[in-house]
Amino acid sequence: VNSVIVNGAPAPHSTAMNGDQAEVIWKKTYLGLNVVELNYTISDRVQLYNDFAKLCFEHYGANWQVAGKKFSARTTLPESNRGKTIHFEVYSFKDGSVYVDDLSIVIEMDNVPSGNYVGGCYLFDRNSVITTNTVDASAYAILKNEREIYGSKTVLEGEKPNLECCCFPVLLISLIGAVSLFLKEKQRPKLPETILPPGKEEPVVVSSLVRNKYETKELVASAIVDLINRGIIDILELEKDDANKGAQIKRERTILFLKKRPSDLKDYENTVLDFIFCEGKEVDLDAKMKEYDKIKSKEEAKELAIYKAVKKLNDDFPEQVKNAIKDDEIKKLGKSSSTASIAGVAVLAFFGIMILFGIGGVSFDLGWYALHGEWIALAFIIISGLVSFALLAYIVFTFAKPGIPKKVENKELYAKWDAFYRGLKSSRISEHPPGSAVIWGDILKYATALGQAKKVKSHLSELDSAIVSKIEKMDDVALASMTYYGSALAIRNLGVYGNRQGVSNSGSHGGFSSASSGGWSSGGGGGFSGGSSGGGGFR
Repeated sequence: VNSVIVNGAPAPHSTAMNGDQAEVIWKKTYLGLNVVELNYTISDRVQLYNDFAKLCFEHYGANWQVAGKKFSARTTLPESNRGKTIHFEVYSFKDGSVYVDDLSIVIEMDNVPSGNYVGGCYLFDRNSVITTNTVDASAYAILKNEREIYGSKTVLEGEKPNLECCCFPVLLISLIGAVSLFLKEKQRPKLPETILPPGKEEPVVVSSLVRNKYETKELVASAIVDLINRGIIDILELEKDDANKGAQIKRERTILFLKKRPSDLKDYENTVLDFIFCEGKEVDLDAKMKEYDKIKSKEEAKELAIYKAVKKLNDDFPEQVKNAIKDDEIKKLGKSSSTASIAGVAVLAFFGIMILFGIGGVSFDLGWYALHGEWIALAFIIISGLVSFALLAYIVFTFAKPGIPKKVENKELYAKWDAFYRGLKSSRISEHPPGSAVIWGDILKYATALGQAKKVKSHLSELDSAIVSKIEKMDDVALASMTYYGSALAIRNLGVYGNRQGVSNSGSHGGFSSASSGGWSSGGGGGFSGGSSGGGGFR
């Protein structure tokens, strides 16, 4: 006996022989529910048959007068049985679950009635033990006959995995999908990179063409840059050197001045001017948005000019820039990027979940091929799996790329602006602030609309809080908090009170070969003694 633990603490114990039965006696229990853990090694009980070594013994005695709330037995075979064929039989009036975990056969049973006997009979590699207790017979033939007599239920019957049959169609489908997308990508028009805008299209049209999306914040900033370039707005960017960051420049304030307001401005340009200069012709953008951020309720906001200006910007600007897209095909392209991205993420998530849930079974199946020396099949499975995954990644990446228009004129327009877009990426336009619009002109305007003007974005970062409709959501904060709390509580309850289904009777194969088999037998008599097969195991 290695140890006896009662309710988590070592307990005094002794052993005794009752005929040929070894008993473990512990001398410390308490009123109510007791948790007892026995750890022992069985010696000199194995018989050598012509085909297997055989061990039969009681896990739980029939003379127990007290019911068991939960019973679990783990029988671990010698290390040399790893990868070898084993068979076993469990005897009990009450059914439970049985599965193989590495080198152990685990029996689990809830609510064991008093007097219920649980026995086990195990056939394993005869070369893993040395004994003179030999029997000239087939242990498996006896066990097989016994199973027929008692009508055993099969709880584990491994079969050869057929991963190589599954890998080929997956590889073929992935290859066909990747090749078709590759050929489609070859048709994408591509011109040499350029830093010069090829036309005077609306920024929203350009973004829709080359990125299949447009963002309100970028287009508002682009409109401001364009208005600066055209002399409608003047800008003063006050900067200071940050001693902690060496030569890096940190913006301190951005001040905008309204110089003039021509009558031929576009609707969305007027909306931007209404937003910026709602309280005068000179605006400290930082201070303006700080005042907006101080608003704490809808009631407080309703009468403020800044709130009305921000609300008008959020309500009118998106629709106004969308109306600037006259071509229906380009308008449709401007909405497709998010759909493609969601689809790509969904595909990756699906395969990711499959990999996570299947990794245990697949790892054993691969182990089966290695144990049985089928190296060619194993190599094919691994290589085809890696190639399929690479092809899938290419498919998702390519599928998520912006689509190209079908109309000839739009395809030509796309090619020109795509060359400009690639030219921006390889240039240093991102280093120039909004005030440099008078130098860079339309280049900076389109770079801002395409998300490539990082310095413009940082200098006009106050737009972030303006584009978010925070006022409309203020009164929903309490409700959202309650919803979050309810969801969190539900998840906690699931974790605390959820039912554990346990391991199914089909079990996992663990470290044994696919020839492993087990049974669950009811009925019969006798105990385990001498060279018998173990009978039904009941007394």
